[in-house]
Amino acid sequence: MTSPANVGSFVVPGTTVDVNDDDTLGRGVIQASNGPVATVVGTLSRADGVLFVDQKTDPIREIEIGDVVIGEVNRINAKTAEIRILHVEGKPVRTLPATHLFADIFVAKIVDKFMPSPGDAMRKRDLIRAKIEQLEPMLRAECRSHDDLGIIQAMCPACGNELVTSSDVADVNVVCERCDYVGFRALSNGFGHGYQIPSDSTISTLNRDGERWSDASMAFISKDGERPYLSPLSDHRRGSVHPTPKDVEKFLGSVHQGGGRRGGGGGQRPRREMHDAKCTMCGTDTKLPFEPTPGVPARCSPCKEKVDGGNASKEELAAEREVLNKARAKARETQGMKLFIGGIPYSATEEQITELFSPHGELKDVHLAMDKETGKSKGFAFVTFKSYKQGETAIQALKGTKMDGRKLTIQESKPKGGDRQNNRGRGRRDRR
Repeated sequence: MTSPANVGSFVVPGTTVDVNDDDTLGRGVIQASNGPVATVVGTLSRADGVLFVDQKTDPIREIEIGDVVIGEVNRINAKTAEIRILHVEGKPVRTLPATHLFADIFVAKIVDKFMPSPGDAMRKRDLIRAKIEQLEPMLRAECRSHDDLGIIQAMCPACGNELVTSSDVADVNVVCERCDYVGFRALSNGFGHGYQIPSDSTISTLNRDGERWSDASMAFISKDGERPYLSPLSDHRRGSVHPTPKDVEKFLGSVHQGGGRRGGGGGQRPRREMHDAKCTMCGTDTKLPFEPTPGVPARCSPCKEKVDGGNASKEELAAEREVLNKARAKARETQGMKLFIGGIPYSATEEQITELFSPHGELKDVHLAMDKETGKSKGFAFVTFKSYKQGETAIQALKGTKMDGRKLTIQESKPKGGDRQNNRGRGRRDRR
């Protein structure tokens, strides 16, 4: 039997409480058939001989005009973008009132550039920093008054990979390094930096404030007849559900001609390459926009919808895990091991990393991560051994190794985010 709660304990309705003989039952405590019990959530307290439940909490945080908020783009409308407020900067985390959970950003308040629709500058699930400018009758925000405001993180609507900045193509400022997606976002100069924005950041210049779209872009912007509020410029990849209009196909051809951001070869690049795969859940043949990775879920559309909707049974998930484990074990026999190396001095070079790891086996690849904006090392690298066993040996042999006084973190590099993350990124369509 559970002991009665004492003064200072957290209680919920039904919790039995310890009462002194001279106590008077106060707010939130009643005498039940099994003894005194709490009837509300709170902290059991005693004052002046009265036993009661203290429900005191932090007051609800009211948003004020001028507050800077972090939000997630929740919906794209014809002339407004709806953001779900996640945090108010500079204020403690408290409960938001229901009327302050969402805010609208009008298209004219997004960026200092002609914008036919919010879909030309942001996408659903983008993270954004915005400033509140109106409270009644509804919250309204803007992100064009300061360079810090705007999109701070964006995911590729085609594959789920994190987008990076680019200035290689006119009217394009973000690209996906995993697939061929390119697009425009109203970027904050904190894009890719989070909260620690470098004082010399100039990423906001990629927004090309005050400039007009190129003639090629203006000819096709916001002319998607099926979804007029989503410009072809905002999302070049439609997939099977929303095929790209023929006039937009011509525009895409001009974007990818000649000295594009990758390869530089002429001709139009295909929108997406599909790969044959077998669903790891039901075993049926399917197609994916990426080559399947052994041991990583690769589900057909019905199975993916079932998992995303929480309708997959425990038996189905357990069977899939068994399939994935077998595939992972088999892959280990033929594939090498990719190691993540953290804590690398910023002055270190790939040659130094190669020299450190090469005595422990044959290396397939050494990649030192570099910041594309600054050209400086990010302090981590990836080393791939030809043999899985060689990778394991290197981890054990170099455990605790220091480089220029910094202790290295050496571990196997695994798929980002595991099962859930990889399924979210694979074959994902932009749900708008």
